[in-house]
Amino acid sequence: MKYNFHIFCDCGAPSLYNKLSRKQKGFKTTGATFAKRKLDDYSYTTTAEYNKYRDDYIAFIHKNKDKIDTYSNLDVINNPQLTFENQKIIEAAGLNPIPVWHLGNSEKWLQKYVDEYPHIAVGGIFPNPTSVIIDMLNKLFPKYILDKDGFPRLKVHGFGCTAITLMERYPWYSVDSATARKLGMFGWMANLTRDKNKVLKISNDRVSDRDYPLTEGSGRTKKYEKGLGLEVAIGSRLTDGKFNELQARAKEFGMNLEGMGNTIMDRVIWNYLVYRIYLNEKLPPKWPWNYYTREVKEGATEEFIMYFAGLLSASEEETFWEAVSKYPELHLGKGRLQSFFYKKHVERIINLRETHKQ
Repeated sequence: MKYNFHIFCDCGAPSLYNKLSRKQKGFKTTGATFAKRKLDDYSYTTTAEYNKYRDDYIAFIHKNKDKIDTYSNLDVINNPQLTFENQKIIEAAGLNPIPVWHLGNSEKWLQKYVDEYPHIAVGGIFPNPTSVIIDMLNKLFPKYILDKDGFPRLKVHGFGCTAITLMERYPWYSVDSATARKLGMFGWMANLTRDKNKVLKISNDRVSDRDYPLTEGSGRTKKYEKGLGLEVAIGSRLTDGKFNELQARAKEFGMNLEGMGNTIMDRVIWNYLVYRIYLNEKLPPKWPWNYYTREVKEGATEEFIMYFAGLLSASEEETFWEAVSKYPELHLGKGRLQSFFYKKHVERIINLRETHKQ
């Protein structure tokens, strides 16, 4: 089977940042909130360990640049000057990483990147509240990203754009999200419904049967034996109508609901497909599109790319792409983003796609 998906090699800055800087100060959240950025310490960027990491990243990209679709600069979380210095070091090595600008940093750097590069990335979104991010992006997109007619002037990737409202509100060229993975790991499934106005909505339901041990009771729980997963897990929680919707969608995906309550990868695959279906209906069919009118620019041919992010084992990676590749093409581009911090995982993804190119 042919696995047709884009590969984005992220530099791994958040993981490196946590390991060498935040961990020393006791913070466990990448980037922390805007209020805590004043506590950052960047001395780690002068260490031999950091310099070796950058050199290894450069060597890896050189070796695999013909097999990777996109790769980023080695940004320094919340430090635009050091980030720019890395951009120039990597460019001097003969590579063309996309620059990274973080929300909350001086906008002069965003202006510089917009003026000088055709493709950039915006970071610093997680873990700040979506309401705060929307307020910021509502100002930044019209001021820097959009042309006078409301179309994006360049390609913009949104790092960690896990919130649906962020993905569908702005004309990103691409985003990455670990939501499908995280939801699946913690026993959640995404679900699609329509409101009274027939507008498509997305919600999440907890379905892990760890939370719903089989007991004698009323309703659907009487009808299934232990181990059948989803029916046991959610039989007493969902209405018959919603349960029937899940069954219909499972048939559409070629999946079986039995075991969904206790199988993480089934939920991960399900979630990724559901998010793609949702965005397929919510987003214009081609990029670029107008921020104000949502009209597609004349002659537009490119697809918005939703990169799946998060660690998978070798068998999980194969299972994921085998399942996703079976589903009929939507107008969204499929993608896999993986951090160079987990180099072996990037190599595995590259080898998997190379193996299934034909």
